[in-house]
Formats: sequence, C-alpha cells, structure tokens
Amino acid sequence: MSHLTFLDISNNHIYGSIPLSINRIQNLSYLALSNNYLTGTIPMFWMVMGRLRSIDLSNNSFSGNNRLIGYMPKEITKNLPLLEYLLLRGNTLAGSIPEEVCGLHSLNLLDLAENNLSGSIPTCLGDVHGFKLPQTYFIYETESRLSSYTTHVELMVKGKITEYENGMFVHSTIDLSNNDPCGRIPEKLTELIHLGILNLSWNRLTGNIPSTIGSLKDLESLDLSHNHLSGPIPASMASMTFLSNLNLSYNNLSGQIPFGNQFDTFNDPSIYEGNPKLCGKPLPTNCSSALPGNEEKGGKHEDGADEKIERLWLYGSIAFGYITGFWLVCGSLMLKRSWRHAYFNFAFDMRDKLLVLIAVNLARVKRKFGLERN
Repeated sequence: MSHLTFLDISNNHIYGSIPLSINRIQNLSYLALSNNYLTGTIPMFWMVMGRLRSIDLSNNSFSGNNRLIGYMPKEITKNLPLLEYLLLRGNTLAGSIPEEVCGLHSLNLLDLAENNLSGSIPTCLGDVHGFKLPQTYFIYETESRLSSYTTHVELMVKGKITEYENGMFVHSTIDLSNNDPCGRIPEKLTELIHLGILNLSWNRLTGNIPSTIGSLKDLESLDLSHNHLSGPIPASMASMTFLSNLNLSYNNLSGQIPFGNQFDTFNDPSIYEGNPKLCGKPLPTNCSSALPGNEEKGGKHEDGADEKIERLWLYGSIAFGYITGFWLVCGSLMLKRSWRHAYFNFAFDMRDKLLVLIAVNLARVKRKFGLERN
C-alpha cells in the first residue's frame, strides 16, 4: 500500500518488532503504534519516509511500555523535515538528545519521558519554530482535503494521561521527565513564548531556574520537581498568568516564594516540599524566621518587630505634636508683645478665679463638716 498516508493500529495486542518493510509506505504522514506489545529496536524507516508528520510508539510491551532500545538517530532531521509530533515515552533509549532534533522546525510535541537519556538538554531547542507557535488543532490534511480519520495522541498533562483527538486544542509540549540529563536548564528555552507544557521532573538538573522564565506567558503546566535546582524562585514567574499547574518540590530552592497573580492560588504546600530553605505562603515558615539565627524565634520575632515599629510611630507622633504645639504658642508670644501681655493677663485672671473658687468651696466644706459634728 505505497500510497497509504494514515496508519493507526494503536490500542491492540500486536506483539513482535516493527517490520523493516514499513519503509515501503513512502507517502505515510501519520503512524500510530502505541499501546501494543512491540519489542526490539526502532527500524530506520524514516530514512525514506520523508513525509511523516507524527510518530507515536509509546506504551508497548508486557512491562507496560516499549522495549525499543538504542540511541536516537541523528538522521532524524534530514529524513523527517515535516515531523510535528515525536512521542517516544517509556522506552530504554539511551545516550544524549541529538542536537539534530532542533532541525525539526515544525515540531511542537516532543515527549521523550521515561527513558535513559543523559547529557545536557540541547540549548538549540529554544530555536525550534514549532514551539513558538500558538496552540494548534490536532488535525491532518491530505493533499486535497481534510482527513476523515480520527487521529489521537496521548500526553501526560498535570500528572495524568490526557487523550487529544481531531479538533481539540493541543498545547505545544516538551516532556523530558524521568530521564538522566544533567546540567542547567537552558535559558534559551524561555524564548518559546507559546510553550504550553514543560516537564523536566525527575532528572539531575542543577543551577538556578532561569530568571527569564516569566517570558513563557502561555505556559499552563510547569514541573521541575525532583532535581537539584538551587537559588530563588524567579520573581518573573508571577507574571505567568496562565500557569495552573506548578510543581517545584524536592530541589534545593531558597528564599521567599513569589506572590501575586497565579501564585496566590497555589495553596497546596506539597508543590514546594523538600526545599527546606523556602519560606512564605503557603508554607508555615515565615521569611523573617527563616533568616540565619532566627529559626527558633519564629512568629514571636515577627510580632516583636511589628510592636517595635508601632511604638516608634507612637513616640514619633508625640514628639512631633509636642514640638509643633510648643513653638506655635511660645513662638507667637515671643514675637507679639500685645499677645504676650494678653496671654499673661488671661493666665493671672484664671489663677485668681481658681483661687477664689477653691477658697469658697473649702469654706463650704468646713462649714458643713462643723454642722455634722454638732
């Protein structure tokens, strides 16, 4: 069937290896063999199948995933220039991610999770044009019309498998979780402004989270858990207003958790657990008590600091009022002679009236006391 363009035999009980003769279907654009019992190595069918746009070989074999072994071929760019979806989750692929993958300019779904890939994450992934496009429909076209077949793809989204079919929005995705890459997160990845899902969890990544990660304005799911990342959570992440799923647990992050926008909705402390140097809501650790030497003072230290500030404001207000009132009165008396005379005359009159009032009341008390005794 050399003119076949769409082949989906997923979700069956097919076992054995992928036959080498599959490369005779040179017009094939969509190949789905997922959820079977396939074993063996990945044949080099893409050497002559240059029209492939989607390959899904995930979830095969009796153990629950594939047993496809070997390295990712570097020839993938040259022979699959139209590839949009590359899904190789759950295999035993080893070695590093070849930089040639970055030559797949239409790529917008890359799922290499649950393999044995090592080395560093290619910086050039930040140049893949497909990841810079807004979310696209998962639908295929033949040369003359829209395909009438039901296409589907399964992705791990927010910790669970989600199936996408024709007409459904698919967010551009990079999932490299459960592998063995090391080194830093390439800052170049933050240029993928329309990336929807980024999962780099369960690896050996080190260094800081890129400070420019806030540029990923369309990101909805970010999982960096179970790595060796250090430093603060970048404040720019507060500007990621579409972020609805976040997991930064079990790293070496420190400092205050950002607040505002989406971070005010992340009330589950488990997404930050395993980072003993983090502080701020929703964690029980106050950032003031997290300072060196203040671990045992906790909330009492924060309350004491607030009381000191309030006391300083009170004393300052009293001093300011006293000084202002003193000079308003005394200054005017020193400058105006007539005011000074009038003030002292008033004071003397009030003194005389007060003395008279005291003497009269005292006489009344004595008189009343004398009558009671008699």
